[in-house]
Amino acid sequence: MRLLLAPSGPDLADPDDCTRFHVEVSADLAGDRLRGLLAEHDLGKLDEDGDHIFVATGALRALAGDRVGDDWATRFDGMLSYAASKGWLDQSGTHVRAHIERT
Repeated sequence: MRLLLAPSGPDLADPDDCTRFHVEVSADLAGDRLRGLLAEHDLGKLDEDGDHIFVATGALRALAGDRVGDDWATRFDGMLSYAASKGWLDQSGTHVRAHIERT
């Protein structure tokens, strides 16, 4: 699963793949423009280091929509459990930390 962020908005590529997760950010988005896009679409927030985003799990569920298999919710929850075991969920458990790859 890859969250794609571009000036035109977010998209979720490979939503059925719950074995990997990262965010691909367009080179056109940086600093305040990236923060604005995250806020506008209720996607989450940029981490202090600027190399990670805490992505709202609800936003990922919404972006996946009906493009995933019947067992997706179980596999997605498994991905989040794994993330929690690595310390990649926020304290509320509603945002998962994702590495940013610039495109």
